[in-house]
Amino acid sequence: MKYQVNSISREAHKTIYGLHLNVLRFLVIILLAIGVFCRFTNLEEKPYWGDESLTSQRISGYTDRELQRIVLRGKEISVGDMYKYQRPTSEKGLIDVTKALAGNAEHPPLYYLIARFWMQLFGDYLTTPRGLSSLISLLVFPCIYLLCLELFESPLVGWMAIALVSISPFQIIYAQEARQYSLWIVSILLSSWALLRAMRINTKINWGVYTLTLALGLYTHLISVMVAIGHGIYVAANERFRFSKIIIAYLIASLTGFILFVPWIIAIIYDSTTNTDQSPSWSKIPTPFTSLVQTWILNLSRVFFDFNASFTYKNLLPYLFVIILVIYSIYFICRYAPKRVWLFITILMVMPVLLLAIPDLILGGRRSTPIRYFIPSSLSLQLAIAYLLSAKVTFLFVNRWQQKLWQIITVAIISSGVLSCILFSQADTWWNKQREYYHSEVAKIVNQTEHALVIATWYDMRTLSHSLDSHVVLQDIRLRKEINSVGKGFSDVFVYEVKQSLKYFLEHHSNYKIKEAYTWKRQTTPVNTTETTLWQLNKTN
Repeated sequence: MKYQVNSISREAHKTIYGLHLNVLRFLVIILLAIGVFCRFTNLEEKPYWGDESLTSQRISGYTDRELQRIVLRGKEISVGDMYKYQRPTSEKGLIDVTKALAGNAEHPPLYYLIARFWMQLFGDYLTTPRGLSSLISLLVFPCIYLLCLELFESPLVGWMAIALVSISPFQIIYAQEARQYSLWIVSILLSSWALLRAMRINTKINWGVYTLTLALGLYTHLISVMVAIGHGIYVAANERFRFSKIIIAYLIASLTGFILFVPWIIAIIYDSTTNTDQSPSWSKIPTPFTSLVQTWILNLSRVFFDFNASFTYKNLLPYLFVIILVIYSIYFICRYAPKRVWLFITILMVMPVLLLAIPDLILGGRRSTPIRYFIPSSLSLQLAIAYLLSAKVTFLFVNRWQQKLWQIITVAIISSGVLSCILFSQADTWWNKQREYYHSEVAKIVNQTEHALVIATWYDMRTLSHSLDSHVVLQDIRLRKEINSVGKGFSDVFVYEVKQSLKYFLEHHSNYKIKEAYTWKRQTTPVNTTETTLWQLNKTN
């Protein structure tokens, strides 16, 4: 389909373009205010989930084995003492932190080291590591604007991209998480901008900047290797696979970037020799094809709207709208954008699909189900949508009804994003908290008691300590041989999740009975169902 420009003068065209740019700037300022508000609001409300507790533990310098040796003795540990192993202290220095990180080398150290220095500067409250992620997420706005200027040579597309990412639910979710994903998003955008700029202005300084941004990404997340491979394919394809000066400069820059990453590559190799199984167990769980497809569709929709619901067949219209929008945006950019533009976006978009989704289909498993692994795809998709909407809402084409239609679509996309982000910022839990989804409910019950004991596993003690009040005591009794004294001196005894511990305790305490069993269950994604049980025990005499 051909678009024909209206019969207006060049001066009138510039005037109309300028008006649209000014209107969009005003809109973006409003959306930025909403996005910043949602990124920093109620940081402490949502539960600390397992991966976030790992962040805090690694910041402290304690390894899993060290924490297990302390907790699995079966002694009572207060919430305050448990939290001591998840914050910087004088007992563990920077060398201990580095050793702890190297012992889990699948997560590069950059974010954790920054977070440790951040917590040493500003304290050890829950909001501090999350606040760091939120602050880093603000760098997404200038980075994506610079990338749009370099890729599209259009301020209009840049402002539209800022509008989309400012109220994108998945962007705000990971901006409020004590993990490295905000930094990873920034590194992807920066390295992509640096690559395109170096290809356009072939100087040593520009390629040096690309080298540094590539190393930044590698030291932030290992999946940055996937982005680097995509960059290499793009450079080769854009140069028509000729051994040009650009190819040579790229090879030198990328090789230097990987050389800078060699110290951590050594740590990964050493760690792999001591830990033979590096892949998480959940990634190998056999998953039906329909569940995979449902998860992919759900993750795709969460780039634009997220109301904390799993996939359902009851209302397919929003998902159908997103699928059509995505397919059309890819078609539009491939049809009307220059080759160097659509080639870059499509390569960045398909790399996670090739390296994660295809193996799931061939080998089985669910590697492709977490949306966080598809951040490169999500960013390239938002760039494609920004290009599409920027073109459609301008008065450059004959069919005015199409302009009105796309203006309505743009308003719908932005409105759903704003609503999603406001709901998320005010909620006390969200689907991404996974098995810790109901910790807020658990805390409401336990915290209202006078002096409670919560029996749980060492792993759950680590996450529960962020939700429970200071008067609560935690204990893991699974390996304790003598448990007759367990529970003495407490107003209430709770058992969280572990039936083995519940049975063990009741067998040795005939004067205790189950007063109430609280059970919560919810399907958070097509492949994940969260079920939480808390038993409250009552002393009969």
